[in-house]
Amino acid sequence: MVDVRIRDPIYHYGARVWPVTGGLPDFGIAIQPQRAGNPLSVVTSVPVAINYDASRTFINLTTTALAAGSSYTSGGMDYYNYMGAGLSIRTDQPVQVEIQESYDNANFARSQVRYLGEGPGRVIHGLIIFPLSNRYWRVIVTNLGYSTQSTFRVDRITYAVPAFFISHYKATVERTTTALAANASYTSRTYIAQNLEDIGFYVYADQAGTVYYDVSFDGSTWRTVKSVSVSAGASLSDYLHPIPGHYVRLRYVNGATAQSAFDFTIFVNNKI
Repeated sequence: MVDVRIRDPIYHYGARVWPVTGGLPDFGIAIQPQRAGNPLSVVTSVPVAINYDASRTFINLTTTALAAGSSYTSGGMDYYNYMGAGLSIRTDQPVQVEIQESYDNANFARSQVRYLGEGPGRVIHGLIIFPLSNRYWRVIVTNLGYSTQSTFRVDRITYAVPAFFISHYKATVERTTTALAANASYTSRTYIAQNLEDIGFYVYADQAGTVYYDVSFDGSTWRTVKSVSVSAGASLSDYLHPIPGHYVRLRYVNGATAQSAFDFTIFVNNKI
């Protein structure tokens, strides 16, 4: 089988065209290089299979389930011939997806962070497509749930053109139903706000309490930027937009009476 790759000479855009190995497609083309005039011309030719675009290939990175709070870090991937990349992720626990880039495949730095999830125990199949500004990249996926995943798969995708897409704009990333004692509190995980449009919550409590939005620029010193009072027996939803910090978390502080019923769910909206 002959693999023919045609690329834009400047931007390296392109796709692969594979000859037919079984059966005939409805139509076919051949691309003929020219020394003068247009760099490429399209002429009719023998049928070729053009329904396979290897500028968008899927390669599995891992299927090993993650324990609660643990992470998977891929090796560095060389995308010299591509302007974009993607990740296909299947998980039954909410996950944080951190993309890191490098110019030398040794010194990696965070370029973006996204969140996927529909709550603990609910299986999702998410897709993230993103442009690359460096030759090398890797991904770190962290299990944000409170139990080991029962299903997990990460596939990387190559793209010849830069683009951004995320299949789950809204992600349910955290939930607790454990009742709080009098004056006790629940503090959420820390979320990286770099690529978040906003963060919010849904809460039901049979006793009065207060929700606090805390932000930080270093992940250690926290300042409260907003508080929301929750009445006993009420259901309430709220969100924070924009998020004035690099990191954000939520705290629920119960009042002077112990709870017997509590449901606190946190969601984020990824920037598009």
